[in-house]
Formats: sequence, structure tokens, C-alpha cells
Amino acid sequence: MPDGALATPEVTPGADGSPSAQARGAIAREQAIEPGFSLATHLSRTFGIAGAIGGLGVWLAWDAAWWAWLAVPGFWLVANGFEYATHRYPMHKPLQPRVLYKKHALVHHRAFAGADQEIRDVTELSIVMMPWYTLLLIFGGASPIAVVAGVVGGPSLAGVFLISAVSYFLFYELIHTLHHLPLKVLERSWWGRRPMLARMRAHHHHHHRLDRMTEVNFNVTFAITDRLLGTYELP
Repeated sequence: MPDGALATPEVTPGADGSPSAQARGAIAREQAIEPGFSLATHLSRTFGIAGAIGGLGVWLAWDAAWWAWLAVPGFWLVANGFEYATHRYPMHKPLQPRVLYKKHALVHHRAFAGADQEIRDVTELSIVMMPWYTLLLIFGGASPIAVVAGVVGGPSLAGVFLISAVSYFLFYELIHTLHHLPLKVLERSWWGRRPMLARMRAHHHHHHRLDRMTEVNFNVTFAITDRLLGTYELP
């Protein structure tokens, strides 16, 4: 959906979280679906950019010492905090770049408001998955971390960071998509029936309450930073 194509005032739902309060901020998904959306095109763009960034990381980390790869779990923890901060602030507050706020708080949350969090058609993934250009915005925002890694451990450590960050982003996109897939689809696979995924889905679906979305459950993946900063809330 082109930026600005949908008039979406800021969300101010009632504090009670009732269905009527949720409905006041909701929009029809048909309004939000990107015209001409193609899942194949979207994935090719996303994987193309992710592949380019990851390829740069592989090139930089080609001769990395063994100890550099020990930083991967640490970089994933950093990415978890970065996910939290990006979600809590530019995606839920009208900060720059404002496109993140428009696409997420004003469109995604209002199209998936209330108890119905599952997509009904593949075209609704255009409201779930991040537009391809947000990958550039996110990695632009994370570039100082790569610079610091390069200064501390050389180009190879910066490469390890890029690989870690790309893998985390793709993991985030996968998990967020799973949160919005129909349960009957998930139940067809072993991993879709795991209790951990069910807990993560419940955590995220609670975040989709319009009266709570700016307050709690900002981690879409593992709720590590939510717990550390006291914004974890059980459904």
C-alpha cells in the first residue's frame, strides 16, 4: 500500500479493552491490503536485500577467528533489544522515519485488532510482513553496532555481526508470520504444535489489544527485553 494511501488517525481506543473499544480503532483489512501484492515478489525482494547484507557479512567474516563466532549469541541478545526498541518507539510513536509508525501502529494493528489475529487470505500477509525497504531502514539504524564491532574486533567481527543480524531479522519475520497464520495451518506441523510457539503467539496477540499495544509485549520473538524492562504482561 503506498504511503499515505489510507487516512488513518492516531489510535485512541477505550481503556477497558472491550470488543466495542477495540472496534472503534479497527479498520477493514480490505482497506489495508497492498494492491497487487505478490508473496513471491515480496519474498524475492526481502531475501535479495537480506542476501546482499549477509553476503557482505560472509565476505568480511571469511577468515574470522573461532572466538569471533562466540559473539553470535551476544549479537542475538543485542538484536533482541534492538527489536524491542524499534517496536516500542518508531513503530508505535510518530517518530522519524514516520513510515514505520504508519505501517505498523496505524495499519497493521488496526487491521488485526481484537481477538481475530489470523489471516484469511495470503494477500493479508502484505499487512503482516515488513515492506522490503524497512530492511534498509533497520540495518541503517543498526549500522553503528557494526562499526563498533569492527573497531573492537576488526572487519571479521563486523561480518559476524551482519550475519547474526540478518539471521535474526529473518527469524523475526518468520515468527511474526507464524503469529498470524491460522492455527489449523500450524497444527499440521510438529513445530507448529510446540507449546513455546503457543506462548509466543499468546504474548504477541495480547500486544494487539489496542488499549495495551503501546504499553506491553514489544518483543515479537523471545520476550527477553520485555521481561528485563518490566513490560511483559501475561494474556
